[in-house]
Formats: sequence, structure tokens, C-alpha cells
Amino acid sequence: MEISRKTFLHRVAAGAFGYALGAPLLSAFAEEAPKPGVKFVDGEQVLPAVPATKSELTGGGPTRFARNGGPGFGRRIAFTFDDGPHPKNTPRVLDILKERNITATFFMIGGNVAHFPDVAKKVAEAGHEIGNHSMTHPQLNRLPAEKVEWEIGQTQENIIQATGVTPVWFRPPYGAFRTDQGPIPAARGLGVVWWTVDPRDWAEPGIPKVTDAILKGTVPGSIILTHDIHKPTVDALPAILDELLARGFEFTNVSGFLGSPYGGPPGTVPPGITPAAPYPPAAIPGAPAAPAAVPAAPEAPVAEPVKA
Repeated sequence: MEISRKTFLHRVAAGAFGYALGAPLLSAFAEEAPKPGVKFVDGEQVLPAVPATKSELTGGGPTRFARNGGPGFGRRIAFTFDDGPHPKNTPRVLDILKERNITATFFMIGGNVAHFPDVAKKVAEAGHEIGNHSMTHPQLNRLPAEKVEWEIGQTQENIIQATGVTPVWFRPPYGAFRTDQGPIPAARGLGVVWWTVDPRDWAEPGIPKVTDAILKGTVPGSIILTHDIHKPTVDALPAILDELLARGFEFTNVSGFLGSPYGGPPGTVPPGITPAAPYPPAAIPGAPAAPAAVPAAPEAPVAEPVKA
């Protein structure tokens, strides 16, 4: 039986990883209790996507903000999958994509990567792009800078450790991200990317509605948002992809549209931004060793004795 997205994420958070490094910070910045009248779907609060405004796409200083592939890209489109990796659904997606020789981008939650590192590694080994989608999927625009930094930075380290891949694109959960928060991902070499086609598959409206929304909304240059933690989405995927291929669309990943956000190898930061220090990697069973030594955390200062 399928579980809701909220239940799946909460089970990951309560699993073996335990968020040992982030638990104190998470509790310190717990979200407010839901207000009366808030809509829920299958036990999950419905939070509408927040489209990027023109100022966010152009006025974020050195941070690269992007929403679509833009004109001049022929018939190329980018298919993206958020919230994984999922132990059953993500491998099915990989098989479906392989059968059609399609490359996609997977925006992964850091907690799920820690819980299912082997699945994350399979995505990378299959040649797909991996992006950063935060540790716990919060509304980042509501959080203080230090919490946003942990959400993005710890996810980056988890992905690097599990897959050996350094993400270059960050997708904020729900699209909720402020322009003034842009330097936080930029300091880790991450551009910020939204989407153009949202079938709202997270609400599980049914395969016909998801299929119809994607097929009607997709045009050259589209970035399509889906979620590989939902079985109905995976069930709908073969027919959707086959129809898009029949219409002459060519599939790429986000970097296939936009390249490196700051014009260099992964980890390159824009001018004027100081590179962020890496987080200590989480304890991920079976993950490859971190590619570089991580500086030890500074020791807490010793309190001077109180004199009478």
C-alpha cells in the first residue's frame, strides 16, 4: 500500500540516520502549528508552489536563478523528479528511462539520500543529473539563514558522499525561496532552478489528470516537475514519455539547458561570493569515502571559573 509523501518523509527522518547533526537545529526552528482552515491531502498540508518572479530571476545579485530552458533550444525539454530517492519507485523510473534512452534530473532530499544511498548511487551511475532539494523539505523562505544553510549544505555533503557527484543546481521545496537567500546556495556552487510544468502529481489526482497536465503544458524549453516517490506518477510515466517522444521532443537534464550556473566545474562559486565550508559527512552505510578531508568542527570554548 502506498503511503503519503508526508508519511514517507517523516519515516525517513525517524530512521537510522536520525539527523544526528541537524536535530538540535531542527528543533530550534520548528515550524508553526497548522492554522485552522488549511487544506490537507492524504494527511499532508497543501502548500502551493511559488513561481519565480521576474525580479527573482534577474535581481538576485551574483546568484544564478533560472526557470526554464528559454528560446533557442530546438525541441529540448527537461524531465525532473523531486523528493527521492525512493527504494522502490526510483529504480522503476531508472528502468523506464533506460528503455527510452532518456536522461533526466533527480532533485534529492538529503535525508532520503542518507537512508537510501545505494539508490542515489544507481541514479548517478545511470548517467542522470542529481540536484539538491534540501534535507527535510521545508518552506525555506520562512526560515532563518542558519537553518537554510544547514538544509542545503548537509544535503550537498550527503549527495557527494553517497554518489561522488557534486550537484550544481538547487531546487527549493515548493519553489519557496527569497532572492536575498540566494548567496547561501551560491556559496556551494549551486544555481537555483524552478520549473514550468507542474502536474501537481504530489496530490495524486489520478493518472489521467497528471498525464493530461504534462502533455498540454509541455513546449520546447519546458522543465517538467514530477515526484518519484509517488507510485501513480511512475505508473503514468511510460505513456507520458512515449507521447512526448512521438511529438518530437528531445530530452536533456537541467544542465543540458543551462550548463554550469557559474561557468566552471562543480563547486565553482560566482564572483563576490565566499565558498562555504563543507559539512562533516553524515554516517551513510556503504557510501564511498568523501573525496576530500573535512575540517574538524571547532572545539567549544572552555568557560573560565567564577571567582568569588
